[in-house]
Amino acid sequence: MAKKFKKIHLAVIALAVLTVALTLGLYLKSKPAQKPQVAAATAGEVLELKEILGPDQTIRLLATRKLVERVGVEEALEILKNSGLPYTGEGHLAVHQVGFHAYEVYGKDAVLHCKDYFLSACYHGAIIEAASAEGTQVIKEMTDRCRHFAPTFFQCVHAAGHSINAIWNYDLPNALKTCDQLYEADTGFPDTLTSCHNGAFMENLFGVHDWGTENSPKKDWLSEDPYFPCNAMSVKYQKGCWLNQAARIYQMHNSDLVITAQLCEAIGNRQYTAWCIDNLSRQIHPLTESNINKVWQLCSQIGQHNLTTCVMINAVSYYSVGDRPLGIDVCNTLDPTWRSQCLVPIINYLLSDNIAKNQKTDLCRRIIGNDQIACLERLKSI
Repeated sequence: MAKKFKKIHLAVIALAVLTVALTLGLYLKSKPAQKPQVAAATAGEVLELKEILGPDQTIRLLATRKLVERVGVEEALEILKNSGLPYTGEGHLAVHQVGFHAYEVYGKDAVLHCKDYFLSACYHGAIIEAASAEGTQVIKEMTDRCRHFAPTFFQCVHAAGHSINAIWNYDLPNALKTCDQLYEADTGFPDTLTSCHNGAFMENLFGVHDWGTENSPKKDWLSEDPYFPCNAMSVKYQKGCWLNQAARIYQMHNSDLVITAQLCEAIGNRQYTAWCIDNLSRQIHPLTESNINKVWQLCSQIGQHNLTTCVMINAVSYYSVGDRPLGIDVCNTLDPTWRSQCLVPIINYLLSDNIAKNQKTDLCRRIIGNDQIACLERLKSI
């Protein structure tokens, strides 16, 4: 049986739609819920910004919580979006605090007050907080509220996977079974179930349960075997596992991209290797520091045969985490054939994105070559 979930904050990082955690989770005990005070704060009036943009992650989290308690969820999200807070794991984690507070104020409707900034971090925080307060029975109801936009729905279900594993106190098999119970029959979007599995595996790797107490999380599903727990799981769970396993291998080998790539290549199954390299490419993404030259430089370290795929994955990752122009710019560095392939997911995302049509037009015009024309033509039909 899943243990009754204590009132805690599970702070986890998920970058891109099924992306790798970069920074270990930090937890903050919540203050009593307060009604938000609506404040049209300008950047000069936002007293918390100095700490939010500072180098200390713990201070950043506390300052973000102070901000959202002072101005409310929607206003805090807009301030953070325009603050210069980087689209990194640390930035994503800070915005979790907005989601935590959103749940305290709005309950199950918290997701209706979130936006997809910082890769839907507010949605993550709200669902994680709901699960910590009410258990698994609320998770499906919360994630169903995210169905209006497919990428957001995947992020919500991914956050659910994190929560479920923590509820089970890192009993990974039971966490995965709970994902199955909630989402196996859900055919509204492809890969819904994988998103939940992926979140559970990611929590297994990076999560810390009951931080600040003497209770240590169970880590029965981690070992020195670079392919564990994937090699202990049935076929059903392989995709969710291998889409995280490169992060584990990378961690075990002192952040060595070359060794991690070699171990991905040595798995012995082409599909599993592809998922592992995908995860490694997304591990590279935050290391590039928004520098296109670094994208090419770091991707080249994992093998020339993986180079183009790695660059394309980084492009989509940039777009997904909110740096839309840079995602397109990365695609633009590829030759025409690969450029078009790179832009397929980005243009699809762009057309359904939660931004104004004039912003979509500007993004289409940023594309070079015939794909720009195709993007603008498709945009006309919306």
